[in-house]
Amino acid sequence: MVSKLQKNINREFYGTRIGFTIFFIIAIGFVSRVFANDNIDSLKRELSDAIANKVIFDSEKQNTILKLKKKFSFSQSDYDSRYQACVELFKAYKSFIHDSAFVYAKKANQYANLIGDDNKINQSRVNLGFVLISSGMFKEGLDTLTTVKSEKLTSEEKFRYYFLMARSNFDLSDYNKIDDYSKLYTREGLKYCDTIINNYSPNSYQYLSGMGLKLLRSKNYKAALVPYEKLIKLKTSYQDSAINFSCLSYLYFSVNQPDKGLAYLIKSSILDNVHSIKESLALVNLSKYLYSQGETRAAFAYIHSAIEDNDFYGAKQRKVEISNILPIIERDKINGIEKQKRSLIIYASIITLLTLLTIYFGTKTFKQLKKIRIADQLIINQNHDLNEVNNKLLRTNKSLDSANHSLISTVRKLDEANLIKEEYIGHFFNVSADYIEKLDRLKRSLEKVVHLKRFEELNTILQRLNTSQERESFFASFDEVFLNLFPDFISEFNSLFDEEHKTQLSTGQLLNNELRIFALIRLGIDENEMIAKILNYSVNTIYTYKTKVKNRSIVPNEEFAERILSIRTVKNDMVLETS
Repeated sequence: MVSKLQKNINREFYGTRIGFTIFFIIAIGFVSRVFANDNIDSLKRELSDAIANKVIFDSEKQNTILKLKKKFSFSQSDYDSRYQACVELFKAYKSFIHDSAFVYAKKANQYANLIGDDNKINQSRVNLGFVLISSGMFKEGLDTLTTVKSEKLTSEEKFRYYFLMARSNFDLSDYNKIDDYSKLYTREGLKYCDTIINNYSPNSYQYLSGMGLKLLRSKNYKAALVPYEKLIKLKTSYQDSAINFSCLSYLYFSVNQPDKGLAYLIKSSILDNVHSIKESLALVNLSKYLYSQGETRAAFAYIHSAIEDNDFYGAKQRKVEISNILPIIERDKINGIEKQKRSLIIYASIITLLTLLTIYFGTKTFKQLKKIRIADQLIINQNHDLNEVNNKLLRTNKSLDSANHSLISTVRKLDEANLIKEEYIGHFFNVSADYIEKLDRLKRSLEKVVHLKRFEELNTILQRLNTSQERESFFASFDEVFLNLFPDFISEFNSLFDEEHKTQLSTGQLLNNELRIFALIRLGIDENEMIAKILNYSVNTIYTYKTKVKNRSIVPNEEFAERILSIRTVKNDMVLETS
């Protein structure tokens, strides 16, 4: 039974997409034209438009993911709901951003293990394997996939698992340059294709996918066209459609039908861009083909778009594959620029010659304008002098501004110091008066005991002297005065840490020991001995506290004390607001 959270996530996912009507008008227009139009020039224009609108499509994808994240953040506390949320986020990220897809695949695996559901555990492992294989981490990916117990998966999940295992081995075969190992991985991949063929009914999507991939990898290209042509007529997801288009493109190029191959390759690239699929190689393969046909400008534009997609997705394997073609296209682009430079030099030489001839024949005419030029030069010189004077004035103004800012800063610090002194001097006069009064009462009590010689009451009097309570009272009084001076101290202090390491105070607690140490530092008491004496700790304890806190901070240690001292008093904040 689908959990309540799953229903909410699905409702939010589709509701978000309905809400972005403009996006869908653009996207549906692109996709419908992709399926309906085989004209190469028209497809190229549609691809260029899709790349130009890539920011819109990516923004829509990110908005959808943001909605899912909000649902996840406020999800129910049960593990099944969190597992379903992580799976949805993985699906949204899996062909978009590798790192995020890995995070949610891993979280889903953790929740699946907490639930103890064998189906969820094995399905989450398949998802984790997909992310690792897509990023080029073949060993880690295969190690993860080999732990999958296929008997615990549903029929559709088994197909995805077998297909992923076949793809992983074929990718390893392409990546490995040693023939013996390449053939070994190819044989392993073909075995998984046979598993798909033997376990699914003919003409089903699974059967056609397995058969098509087997024939393609067996280099039986003409026969492979039949299942792939059937596949594109079936109703599939846009990811599967893009993959099938790409495979058909490869097959038509292989059977020497380049026009059809190019059309399907462009269609695959359009789907990738419209649906923000970042882990595809369609644009890279398109760049290679266009470069081989002498279309260097288009190849240059597409390869750089592919680089942007790969940098966004973060797959190491794709970087290696792109690096093989990029320098070649870049070199031809530079050669084209050099040819343009040579042409420009020739044209510039001709223009220079004509200019010299013009100057030669125009010399007499220019002599008549000599007086005007002298006058113009005088005006220019005067303007230059005025500019110099103006620059000097600007420099003087900047110096005055700098001095003014320095003076304001000094005044602020003096005001702050006076405010602190006024608050604490007044406060501690009251505290001292209270303690003198307590000592006076104690003295009278002791005099009375001594006078009456009731020495057995001494113990009772001493028991009433609770120094721990007095110290806590002292700390509470200190905390209250300090926070009156620095009401934003705790929030400013916590802004120096990430969420995990922010200070959390108990109910009724104003400051804890860590905060008091840095409160004293903010007041200008930075010697460990003095802080230790005030807080009744050892010097080593104070040093340890300070070191631990600095190490947890997100700012460098050497900047930490400066950030603490920059926390403003309430008075200074009011001054800033009025100014």
